[in-house]
Amino acid sequence: MRRAALVAAALAVWGGTARAEPARAGPAGRVKRFAVVIGNNHSGRSDTRDLRYADDDAVAMHQLLAQAGVDSSLFVNLDAESRQLYPGLRSAGRPRWSALRARLDRIEAEIRAAGRAGVHTSLLVFFSGHGDVANGEGYVELEDAHLSRTLLRSGILDRTSASEVHVVVDACRSYYLAFEKGAGGHRRRAAAGPLVDRGRARIGYVLSTSSDRESHEWEAFQGGIFSHEVRSALRGAADVDRDGRVTYAELGAFLAVANRGIRNARFRPDFVVRPPAELTDELLGWSGAAQALLLDLPGQGHMVLEGPGGERVLDVHPLDGESLLVHLPGVRPLFLRRADGDREFTIPAQPGTATLRLSSLGAGPVRVASKGALHLAFSQLFSAPFGVLDVVRYREAIASAPEPEPDAAVSADADLGGGRATARRLTGATAIVAGVAGLGLAGWAIERSAEADRAEQSRRPDLNATVENARLAAGISLGVAASAAVVYWLLGDDDPDQAGLAVMAGPGAGGVYAITLSSFW
Repeated sequence: MRRAALVAAALAVWGGTARAEPARAGPAGRVKRFAVVIGNNHSGRSDTRDLRYADDDAVAMHQLLAQAGVDSSLFVNLDAESRQLYPGLRSAGRPRWSALRARLDRIEAEIRAAGRAGVHTSLLVFFSGHGDVANGEGYVELEDAHLSRTLLRSGILDRTSASEVHVVVDACRSYYLAFEKGAGGHRRRAAAGPLVDRGRARIGYVLSTSSDRESHEWEAFQGGIFSHEVRSALRGAADVDRDGRVTYAELGAFLAVANRGIRNARFRPDFVVRPPAELTDELLGWSGAAQALLLDLPGQGHMVLEGPGGERVLDVHPLDGESLLVHLPGVRPLFLRRADGDREFTIPAQPGTATLRLSSLGAGPVRVASKGALHLAFSQLFSAPFGVLDVVRYREAIASAPEPEPDAAVSADADLGGGRATARRLTGATAIVAGVAGLGLAGWAIERSAEADRAEQSRRPDLNATVENARLAAGISLGVAASAAVVYWLLGDDDPDQAGLAVMAGPGAGGVYAITLSSFW
């Protein structure tokens, strides 16, 4: 009864009741949507390896947006493998600031013209690639420049006349591209309320990390984990009321549920979803041009949609008893299968845009067997079902705690990056070696002091001098050990799986100091 009441309340909030047929209407009013989509595998840093799928993520997002009726401009330099996958792809240019700035000027002219005609305008900026932090602010890497927080604001956000802007970034440390670092390297708490840039556009952010964290790619997705999840959500896997609109509330709840099954926090995507004003703000709406599939079978479980070349289009896991409407890409045939099953549904070419029902399709054996074991952590993605109650709970949680507390373990050095683990190992080793040396010197000083008490008067000055030197060296070593231990702790994280090493010392039998090294988990 309680679940039914909550579902009814949620549908009442959205202003509708449960429908037997999915709604295909787009957002109310006239909306003109524009997008710039950027993907860059390459890093200009010698200590950073190129990515494999940032270009593929950009292409997939560009194709999705174009299919949804968005005037999308793609900036990408495909690697050799991706050029074979997309032989006829046309892009607006390479991922360079010079090319991006010229296209933004053209888009701005169209946005202003639409605004004069009374049309609501939307600009979506998507980036997939390398990101980092320098001089206290985040940036993402283009081929010819760093698109920093300052440049993003001055070159894009402050210049556009769009009614609203949506910034979607899949990159390491993407939080700092939107928000600031506070004193000591900690992330500064973002102000509450809508994000308005100089009275022009309302700004919404969808970021792959909420702190000094890495973003991950996975070969099974042939893309970034976060990018694939966002695309799945935008194709309808998050649209629990099936109105053709994906809101920030639906996206945020979907991401939270999709990643719930990953137990290791280091691999769990740590995202930020910040709407321009309200959680009901729309990130994307479908005009009805794309054919859709209604998932209307009971006990559907975690479903995977693949294209004709085996490319993974989306993952979806409807809550049992609920149905979702997913918008299909134009290529055919498509294949829908349970993630843990051996049967799949084939979606053939069919004229028109009428909604297909999964219950009307026949299932057959899966075409290709799994190629070995999937990554243990990432295979738990989408293990939890997603439904209308998750959106309700997400909105309630955001309302009661609109912004999380700043991370307590963010590195004080903004540029540690991938060297953080190495630095922690070095400081840990320093603490152990210096601690052992200090305790050994302290024990030796005690022994020399006892010998001095028993020695002849003529030898006591030399022995006492030796004791003082040993005590001084012991104090210095123990001070170094303590300092290194503090740095080791500051460089740590909250991962319960992190192993460590403890040094314990105390008086043993006969007054001799005993030193014990022990591991802990």
